[in-house]
Amino acid sequence: MNYRLILPIFLLLFSSFSKSENERFKYYQPISKTQEIEVLYLTWTDTNLPNFIKIADYNKYIDKSELIDHCFYVDSKNPEKRKFKIPVITDKLIKKTPLKLKGKLFKTKQFNDTFPTPLFEDLRKTGDLKFKTENDEFLVFVLD
Repeated sequence: MNYRLILPIFLLLFSSFSKSENERFKYYQPISKTQEIEVLYLTWTDTNLPNFIKIADYNKYIDKSELIDHCFYVDSKNPEKRKFKIPVITDKLIKKTPLKLKGKLFKTKQFNDTFPTPLFEDLRKTGDLKFKTENDEFLVFVLD
């Protein structure tokens, strides 16, 4: 077996995975500096809707139709951070306990084919999302 070929092939496979996984970040436009925010997690029947909202916005818009305008997605270049699988954090999210996040807020008009859901971009392109955003932009908080 020719071991000189294994390393280049491995690097090629690794770089192509990393490129596609992080492709959506090239569309993100920063709209804030690094900050720490306190958020709540909202559960919607439509899994394409953004699930996070700042506590102040939640309290201000809880009974108003524009609540969704203040919700955002949470993303990270580290896929493990996006999953929120740590039991304590998951429990807090389900019970609507405030959670502190550190990162930057971005806006974007598009994502890639995996985030926020595998079907999201298809629905966005065909106009079949069940919600509208101002200027067709979506808010995304990217974790540090």
